[in-house]
Amino acid sequence: MADLPCMPFWTDAYLADTQHLTTEEHGAYLLLLFQAWRSHDCSLADDDDMLSRQAGVSIAKWKVMKPIIMSFWRLDKRRKRWVQKRLKIEREKATVKKAKARDSAASRWKDREKGDANALRTQCYPEPNPEPIEKPTKGFSQGAHAPKKTPRQKMLEGIHNG
Repeated sequence: MADLPCMPFWTDAYLADTQHLTTEEHGAYLLLLFQAWRSHDCSLADDDDMLSRQAGVSIAKWKVMKPIIMSFWRLDKRRKRWVQKRLKIEREKATVKKAKARDSAASRWKDREKGDANALRTQCYPEPNPEPIEKPTKGFSQGAHAPKKTPRQKMLEGIHNG
């Protein structure tokens, strides 16, 4: 599983920036974004064979669409890695948020004894001296079992009594 399995995705910004892409280019670009998100440094190797595989297209198709798709990325020539600025910023935010949540949980539970949580009882146990249950006397319980009238019966009863 990825270190950060959930990636924030700003649909409005994405659509504003990618209106000119074909459906296939959208798919390739999104797959590359997802792949970069999963890497520890949020980047992609500068390797056309690998990029075409990650984008899900043939190498011939990749060579045609590469200039369009990679215009959203910047090549770090020193490391030979492609970086997408917005994706890197979002990953850094997510990493900080995850670390804060981890530290918060650790400080909350630091004084507690470690171990398994207490299990819930799997069956009910009787009370030590249960009170006897009194059965209701006539009255309400007798009427509770009377058959209910259908809406049609109530209407006809109203017509005859009215």
